[in-house]
Amino acid sequence: MIRLEDVGVAPGGDDLLRGATAHLRPGERLGVVGRNGSGKTTLMRAIVGDREPEYGKVHVRSGVKVGWLPQHAVEGSTRTVWDEASRGLADLVALEKRIGAVTERVADGDEGAIEQLERLTEEFRLAGGYALEATIGSVLHGLGFGPESWQRTCDTFSGGWQMRIALARTLLGRPQVLVLDEPTNHLDLHARSWLAQHLANGDWTLLIVSHDRYLLDRVCTGMLELRGGRLHRYAGNFSAYLGERELRAQQQQQAFEEQQEEIAKLERFVERFKAKATKASQARSRQKQLDKMEIVEQVAYEPLPKFKLPPAPPADASLLTLDRATLGWHEDTPVLQDVSVELVRGMRLAVIGPNGAGKSTFLQTLAGKLRPLGGQRRLGRRVKLGVFDQDLAAVLPSNETALDYVTGEAPRAGEPRVRSILGALGLTGDAALREIGPLSGGEKARVALACLGAVPHNILLLDEPTNHLDVVTVEVLVRALEGFDGAMVLVSHDRSLVEQLATHVARVEAGSVTIREGIRPEDLEPVAVVRVGERQKDKSGGAAHRLRKEEKRERQRLKREVERLERSLETFDERLSELDESMFQHATDFDRIRELSEQRDRVEAEQLEAMERWEQLAERLESMG
Repeated sequence: MIRLEDVGVAPGGDDLLRGATAHLRPGERLGVVGRNGSGKTTLMRAIVGDREPEYGKVHVRSGVKVGWLPQHAVEGSTRTVWDEASRGLADLVALEKRIGAVTERVADGDEGAIEQLERLTEEFRLAGGYALEATIGSVLHGLGFGPESWQRTCDTFSGGWQMRIALARTLLGRPQVLVLDEPTNHLDLHARSWLAQHLANGDWTLLIVSHDRYLLDRVCTGMLELRGGRLHRYAGNFSAYLGERELRAQQQQQAFEEQQEEIAKLERFVERFKAKATKASQARSRQKQLDKMEIVEQVAYEPLPKFKLPPAPPADASLLTLDRATLGWHEDTPVLQDVSVELVRGMRLAVIGPNGAGKSTFLQTLAGKLRPLGGQRRLGRRVKLGVFDQDLAAVLPSNETALDYVTGEAPRAGEPRVRSILGALGLTGDAALREIGPLSGGEKARVALACLGAVPHNILLLDEPTNHLDVVTVEVLVRALEGFDGAMVLVSHDRSLVEQLATHVARVEAGSVTIREGIRPEDLEPVAVVRVGERQKDKSGGAAHRLRKEEKRERQRLKREVERLERSLETFDERLSELDESMFQHATDFDRIRELSEQRDRVEAEQLEAMERWEQLAERLESMG
């Protein structure tokens, strides 16, 4: 589908990539990873034709339709959400309009249009046109657009929601090759889960740049890594890539060291005996060996950078408490009510809920930046809070270097450790010595995160800490957070991050906060089924046995419901085929066509509802094992 032939990119004259040769074959789904600034976006732009590579050629097979979603696809369209998303299916929409026009000609007695109507109707049916509305509705629903928003104009939405609209349009365009650059930016947790399922289950040929590990693990069949100006290919998903990457590094380093020992041995022999007549021929032979030897390069990178967060200092057992608190910014408009939570050492609380539900309000109150409107907030003795949010990154002093600022915030850490932390987070070499002012938003976020890594805290309050980080740096941060022995409160749309870290969940919705232990499938998926009763974990054997029995019954119930829906979907397909055939047979009867079309719309609506229900239950059943 796409072939890279000795491709090099050098924006601004600096080589980011050289000698890249790779193939994208039909059905392959390749993730593209690398440190920020390694050239991922530049390479994607060269592949889709947005820019010319400085060297080499990008070959796209003749006739292949490429769908491209850049990181910043906000357009401010004045079309409705439905109409903008439908642009991806412009060929089918146009065909539908042609059928309408030809149908009117037939109704007016134009017998010459009958054959044309039959041909267009069959073309429309084969292209899936009669499922057009169901397809559009399903994608919009998956990306978080309820039916009430479908007729709103795009320019009334924020930039993040307009990115979702652009993603919907791209997905609906049915390209033969789909190229996505950070598609999960601006998506909440449920929309990310839907996108991963949609891409994994579809018949896609895909190139995707993402920092979302769950997406890369669920979707990708191979990985391309940009490192050291070269393109390296790996089989399998992101987790497989991490293991193979380390294995290759170890094997190459071992081969390098063994070869260096052999070279040193040969050179010593040559140097020692080249002047001796009895050994000169042997010395020349050894020199020929050296000259012909294919040199193994030393590993051009180190394994994943590592750093540990400082141990949590001793403090009260109860670190931070909200007791029946009312949270909000104004007395007359509280956001959350009757909120009670107690943070203790080792507790990792993931805060989840729809956008606008009050997650940031909850976090700001815990941080002490927002006073409760009612109730109490109590901070234990000797507790030290570490807070990360995007606002903090934006107010860093612009005239200090990253190294000087973090060293000033953590004087006991020392410059070598601060350099190590900044490097692990992607600010290596001279980047740590640049003033903060000109740094990008992502680089400033790294500086703020470095402060958390250098100063001891009892509690970490983290608001979207992985935004702007490349997938390798995310992995470094996650490993550091896994080793933290204090309490943690995490607001994140990164499913993998939540699954790896959280011990408890705070569900924020409908003006309240529900705290419980453990993560359930419905926390990560938009499931509309009756859940097993809410409870805290009970360590008694009897309660565990009852829970297992309930879960078994729930799996059985879900399986029966999924099977019933599958039978229903087959019935819907049969009914739609019958209606299609009937419409084809009555193509010249305008009134009958209208009647059949209305029937078909009703059946399609019922099919869409059943399909959405089936997707939710099947995903829930799969997650239960």
